Amino acid sequence: MNIYIIFPKRFFTEEQLGKFTEHNLKFIEGKNIDLEKIKELFQEEKYILAVDPTYLKDSWGAFPVERVKRMKGLKALCLTTTSYSWVDGKALSEIGITVTNTPGKSTEAVAEFNIYMMFSLLRKTPLIVKNNWAMDYDNFTNEEAKGLKAGIIGLGKIGTRVAELCRGLGMEVYYWNRSNRNIPFKSISLEELFSKADVIFNTIATAPELKGFLNKNLISRLNNKAVIVSTSDTHVFDVDLIFKQVEKNKLGGFAFESEKTKTTDFKGNVAVFPEQAYYTLGTLRNTARIVTETIISILQGSPINVVNK
Repeated sequence: MNIYIIFPKRFFTEEQLGKFTEHNLKFIEGKNIDLEKIKELFQEEKYILAVDPTYLKDSWGAFPVERVKRMKGLKALCLTTTSYSWVDGKALSEIGITVTNTPGKSTEAVAEFNIYMMFSLLRKTPLIVKNNWAMDYDNFTNEEAKGLKAGIIGLGKIGTRVAELCRGLGMEVYYWNRSNRNIPFKSISLEELFSKADVIFNTIATAPELKGFLNKNLISRLNNKAVIVSTSDTHVFDVDLIFKQVEKNKLGGFAFESEKTKTTDFKGNVAVFPEQAYYTLGTLRNTARIVTETIISILQGSPINVVNK
């Protein structure tokens, strides 16, 4: 079987690479890779393709159904991302192509980044940045995490790890989840969560229908020192209201990821990070491991991590 991997070879161990010795394995490396220029992808010979969209010319839009239909030999598309909504899995299933993802690869990385974002707000880093890196001892009073109440929205793997880290810092931990979880943290309603929390962590797996889910009714319940941290999609929030509340000192701060804006675009204690929460050496090694396991399972006829059954 031909196996093409668009992801850096250096993150694979010799043991992992050794599992493919009976197959034709080829790494395609570089930046801004144009799929149309890789002739092997448009031939009849069967192959498996593992791909990281960050290395592609068209990034998240690299696999429109029309293009995939021309990839006559494609048997399975192994995504190096946890997210898979950027590929039309249903349409690919209808033409016999298996789509897989890499679940759990960045749990620790993203959970730790949530804590890092929280500290950036509690320590007023955005305000210091906007003040030419000068500390204002009269107006930039810092906060300690110990004793604060953490409110976590969405208790999947990442949310659970955030809860554990918060507990380790001496914070009181509350959560809201769409289904009940048998874990040692207190589940409360969204209304109660926003009324209690000093730090809101948004780790919910979001879908388009959740746009504006966390609305004015909830946001207005937060105390004026509360901060909001989001490594998930911000469209679940009424972000315009949050920006206004932070600017008026009716909220303590807001931290999120974006490639389109930066910290200095906003007034008040607003921190904007590039999309880096997942990006650690541990995540990259996990990605290589999971991709290896997934491809082997496909070759053996029992694919794992399938997202378009």
